[in-house]
Amino acid sequence: MPSSVTGLDPLKHLFEGILGRLEALESKVGVAAPSSGSLSAGSSHGKSTPRPGTKRLSVVHVSPGDAAESVKAFDEYIKTSVMPLALTCDELGGMDDIGKHLLDAWDGIRGIIVLATKSKAPEEELSTALAPHLVQTQDSIKAIQAMKVDRDWDRHYKAISEMLPCNSWVLCKSPKMLPSNCAKDAIGAAEFWTNKIRKDFKDDEAQQDFCNNIKKSLVQLAAYIEKFHMTGLAWNPKGVSLAEAAVVMAEPPEDKVPKSPIGSKRRASGMMGGVVGGNLTGLVSELAAKRSADGSSAATGLRKVTKDQQTWRKEFNKDGSKAAAAPAPKPKPVKVEKKKLTGLPIFEYQDRGHKWVIENHTAESAKKESANGIMTVDIADPKQQVYIYNCHGITVKVNGEKFKSLILDKCEKVNVVFTSVISSTEVVNCKKLQLQTDGICPVFTIDKTVGCLIWLSKESAAVSSFLSSMSSELNVNFPDGDDMKELPIPEQFVHKLEKGSLKSGVSDLYH
Repeated sequence: MPSSVTGLDPLKHLFEGILGRLEALESKVGVAAPSSGSLSAGSSHGKSTPRPGTKRLSVVHVSPGDAAESVKAFDEYIKTSVMPLALTCDELGGMDDIGKHLLDAWDGIRGIIVLATKSKAPEEELSTALAPHLVQTQDSIKAIQAMKVDRDWDRHYKAISEMLPCNSWVLCKSPKMLPSNCAKDAIGAAEFWTNKIRKDFKDDEAQQDFCNNIKKSLVQLAAYIEKFHMTGLAWNPKGVSLAEAAVVMAEPPEDKVPKSPIGSKRRASGMMGGVVGGNLTGLVSELAAKRSADGSSAATGLRKVTKDQQTWRKEFNKDGSKAAAAPAPKPKPVKVEKKKLTGLPIFEYQDRGHKWVIENHTAESAKKESANGIMTVDIADPKQQVYIYNCHGITVKVNGEKFKSLILDKCEKVNVVFTSVISSTEVVNCKKLQLQTDGICPVFTIDKTVGCLIWLSKESAAVSSFLSSMSSELNVNFPDGDDMKELPIPEQFVHKLEKGSLKSGVSDLYH
């Protein structure tokens, strides 16, 4: 052996010693050691390539037996769709480490899915709650975007870049946007570039596989999302908070560490936004470290506190004698809980159906839409209609010359002021409403409603008609000279049989 090589022997032994200590440390914390040839394995460009077959830690720890169906299905999706794409990127030879970063990005999304199966939906904005848990995926995407590939591989790079936004599906929630649309939109964007690749490499099987695997990974992702996360990331309503789940799952027992289909040597603490110190596992580890060889622990030697020494107990005084029985507390008045609306508050215009939708709003949520708490709808087209559903204690002002129709369903203590309605105003399953038209409304249809007060303009009083059924406490106000006059809409009728036919009339109470 040449002397120049022999002179490196001390460094070689030093590196081997360092690697040995690192492997011992990894085995203790549960990180699978790389294969013996990992230091020399690389792509054709001299950079490290991903080894999808290598077993690596999942970003979030969960016992394989405890994995939810959504996690198992995502693992299967990664094996059958994402890993073939990463392997194809390596086989092409000009894609650098893109395959490795793709696997890391999808592994980060897997971690979020696992967290969602263990925790409740966060009360804060979804983008804020998941920000620390998206670090791995964001870092991988940034690494891909920062790459500089040769011009011959520019279209391949752009096809990969167009599919990366599909990972934002974990932040999407209906009705603003269905999560599956993130994957479906990426299909068309990526195909713009893959179609060019297909055309130029018709006889190259590896190039065709690259194009096919991109489309397959996006199509299968959309199918997975529609099955398990149709309206948004599926959370566990019986789970703990997101922060608690992150802490508990950040440091699992060594025998509970699963091997994910992709695997990532990155520690869970990096994914969890630095949740390592101060968690429950750290406390247990510290106490265990204090245990001596004879079995003594941090609690050894502490005397037991008997009941008579527990001063927090009501039946004992400081001197140990029993205290006098306290008088029985007076029963507290039962508080009537405020009605809690279910569903996400919605205030938006939907092009499909030309409809303004106001749903699940209360007086508190209305103040977020406007400073005075009045929700304003600006009509831009007479074809538009206004639909108000499951609202409580709000006021709605409809601006515009005229619009198609107004519908109120399952509302209580709602006030609506509007201009002219072309078709009709419909009220169903409501309580204590007030409706005021400043223009003309030809028909008011009221069904299964208790307490509805209608204010008419002078023009509308001459043409408006009222259809009511199964309703009560209905009143209409209209101008009578300089004053307003109020009349009840009849809810009691008299029916008679005359010559084989039924004749009905309003009760004398309304004459």
